[in-house]
Amino acid sequence: MQQLWVPVDMGTPVRLYLEQQLYFLSASYALAGAFTVYAWLRVRKRQRASARGVWGGITLAGVLYFGGCWLMGCCGSPLLPVYLSLFGSSFLGFTKPLILLSTLVSVGVGYGWMQRKGAEVGACGCGVPSCEKETDMSREEDLEKIRAELAEGMGLSKCRKCGCMRETLEQLGAVLPSLQAQKTAGLSSQIAGWQQKMEPIRYACLGCTHCYPAVAMNVLHQAFPDSAASASPGCGFEVRLQTWPPVPGEYFSFCEGESCPVAVSTLASLELTEKLAHRRPRELCIVGKTETENIGIDKVIKNTVTNPTIRFLLLAGKDPKGHHSGRTLLALWENGVDENMKVVGSPGRRPILRNVTREEVEAFRKQVQVVDMIGCDDEEKIVEKIKKLSQRFDSSCSCEETAEVTRPIRISEVPVIHAEQPPKAEMDKAGYFVILPQPDKQIIVVEHYSYDNTLQRVIEGKDARSIYWTIIRNGWITQLSHAAYLGKELAKAELSIKLGIKYVQDGA
Repeated sequence: MQQLWVPVDMGTPVRLYLEQQLYFLSASYALAGAFTVYAWLRVRKRQRASARGVWGGITLAGVLYFGGCWLMGCCGSPLLPVYLSLFGSSFLGFTKPLILLSTLVSVGVGYGWMQRKGAEVGACGCGVPSCEKETDMSREEDLEKIRAELAEGMGLSKCRKCGCMRETLEQLGAVLPSLQAQKTAGLSSQIAGWQQKMEPIRYACLGCTHCYPAVAMNVLHQAFPDSAASASPGCGFEVRLQTWPPVPGEYFSFCEGESCPVAVSTLASLELTEKLAHRRPRELCIVGKTETENIGIDKVIKNTVTNPTIRFLLLAGKDPKGHHSGRTLLALWENGVDENMKVVGSPGRRPILRNVTREEVEAFRKQVQVVDMIGCDDEEKIVEKIKKLSQRFDSSCSCEETAEVTRPIRISEVPVIHAEQPPKAEMDKAGYFVILPQPDKQIIVVEHYSYDNTLQRVIEGKDARSIYWTIIRNGWITQLSHAAYLGKELAKAELSIKLGIKYVQDGA
């Protein structure tokens, strides 16, 4: 039986593409794919502000498009063309254009939905009323956090005697009136009341694990970034140009030349300072604490750039929370300072350097490598690291590098006033005091006399501070020189009771 092959002319692919109107399907696929990519990018870009609107649009467009695609045959299930074919539509040639039209409608509706929902949600800084309301609410919550932290701190005796709290209340009192938030007036009133409750300052900073004023200032600066520029610690310190270290402090220095290139800051861990000083490894140049992120770091910079021996600054011990002096030193070394002398990237509450120059900062960054061992209080590990750093310096240092990095720099200084002996003391019109320690009762008795030797009153107390505060508060002393004398003598009397030694009152 002979088989006959009948040639069939299928035409070229382009001809088939045009004749079967496949370009309508191509446009449908391309439009749907582009819309899907657009929607996804929109979600990634505005996920915090308009995620709900975007996802609503994607859901609607997805239902319309994929449902239509399934009915029309885009996904391999040409149900709508089949239905239409029953009525002859396939012969009329409008099935594929209808698919494209349905796709356009689906994508258009989805896009419109996305735009409307995205506008309703808004984004921070866009000027949309709902956005502004959310921003205001967030700032009100931040102000409440500040109030709560300060209120808790003021409930503690130690905070009412701390320089951190006093300085924070002063800074907030100056900054709050300029902030655009509804609750600032009420908070300002509370701060004024807290300032009245502050007691005489006994310490600048205790380095507490949770520093209430530091946390409050951190919240303020995060909520109102512009407020950081107004933070201006006004404290300075003595610079001694003829000795090293030029800035005095709680340091132990052992500099013996280039054989000791390592300085160690134990941050808030004073006991660790004493342990390392007692060990005194040969490679250690100086060791001391750094509790604050401004004045403490100012001192580190000055004491470093005046000694070209120091090539490493090792950070160890506990980083004081709120101040974050250790993290601030790392940020200073990595990023430097901005135009306002604020350490870039510091997590500290007031990392503004007021007692050094930009030249000193850059010299410090070039001279040393800051090594992070924050949190480590293991004496053996620290000593081992000191020795390794010194070995690395010995093996890598060249004369050219040393000459470039350690050029001498003149550090900035403040006036040093030399104390003079006082002239003849003026008598206080309010009278004079006789101080009588009572070791058996563990109290100090103070007799107040007028200048005709009439006893006016007797004050008793367990410590010098409570006695002189009582005298000052009641106006029983009128001259600063007399108050200073009284404070000195009361401190001697208190010490005599504690140490069991005889007290002899000096003449004024």
